[in-house]
Amino acid sequence: MFFSGKEARGKDDAGQDSFELMLKDTLLVKRIINNNIVIAEDFKGHEVVAIGKGLGFRKQKYDVIHSREVMKTYVLVDGSARPQLLSLFEQVPFEIIELTQRIIDIAQEDLKMTFNVNLVVALADHIQFSVNQYKAGFDMPALVNEEVKRFYKDEYEVGKKAVRLINETLHIQLKREESTSIAFHLITAAEKRPNHDALRIMQGVSEIIKLVEQTLDLTLDEDSMAVSRFIIHLKFFMRSILFEQVRRSEGSLGSMLSQFSTGYEQASRCVDLISNYVLEHYAYSLTDEDRLYLMIHIVRLWDQQGKEYIDFAG
Repeated sequence: MFFSGKEARGKDDAGQDSFELMLKDTLLVKRIINNNIVIAEDFKGHEVVAIGKGLGFRKQKYDVIHSREVMKTYVLVDGSARPQLLSLFEQVPFEIIELTQRIIDIAQEDLKMTFNVNLVVALADHIQFSVNQYKAGFDMPALVNEEVKRFYKDEYEVGKKAVRLINETLHIQLKREESTSIAFHLITAAEKRPNHDALRIMQGVSEIIKLVEQTLDLTLDEDSMAVSRFIIHLKFFMRSILFEQVRRSEGSLGSMLSQFSTGYEQASRCVDLISNYVLEHYAYSLTDEDRLYLMIHIVRLWDQQGKEYIDFAG
């Protein structure tokens, strides 16, 4: 049978497409970590961590792995943390890795975000540690229990689901407080910063909330929309203070701030106290923009209480 040039090219293109699809569906083994984890190379030449039950069993370097064998892949980024990541993958049992991945899948669905391989390793290591502590009879307190519950409610809800899943899968009874520890790992992974940095953000937000409640003599309803918006603003505010300290243009906000402050002296006093706090603890001077947005949020908080605004300053 003979084909015209156009027909032959069509068959060649179809064959090329089929070959590319086959390549996309496979990985090339570069290193075997254990029976369930390998370092492989995808069709674009990227190194990935491939995870799957029995994935590394009887495999050798340069063997081909098909996507149907793989539970999850993560791009492996070069850096100083790489040896530590690989070492942890070698030490943590596959049962914990698999459980961790299920928790991360829940987190990605509920929080609408994507996490990288660093979270898999850190969270798996933490879960393994918590399980070992439980089996040894040790009770480890959660260091940021209340802060996580108050300021990261979505992450905390995922943490509660994670603890239920761990307990059901491993037939143990980790305490509910473990939810905040898992949530904290999600928070730090989302921030893409070390645990200490996320803790500093939470501490700053917590102190500012205390200042507002004390100054206005209010107990804030943290389930309300106004308070939720304020907390989100404070997280960005603290992140900017701690890690950016970029001076924004003042523009013509000074006169607007002055007019707004005249009508809400108590809110203005509250902002002054916040200004003193961040200056003392973080060497940061509020801009007029900072002050204006804080004022707007604080006035909303007051209005939300359904109270008449009174000036307590005098």
